[in-house]
Amino acid sequence: MPDRHRDPTVTARPSQEVKGAVTDSLAAHGWTVAEAVIAALAWIVADPAKALTHLTAHRPPPKKTGRPKKRDSQSPT
Repeated sequence: MPDRHRDPTVTARPSQEVKGAVTDSLAAHGWTVAEAVIAALAWIVADPAKALTHLTAHRPPPKKTGRPKKRDSQSPT
């Protein structure tokens, strides 16, 4: 079991649809989301070529970084 004081947190934000579906699917097999994420990370460390080959089809698109651009219509002046 990871120690929250010693082990760093990894933040990910899946959509509500994905999180709900995966929570139900994993629960049916006796797993939690945290257990599955930790197991997936351990798999990547143990066999990165095979793990990443399997995960590539499910890789999310890159997220935009930085602040959104200001729109002229939002400016009161």
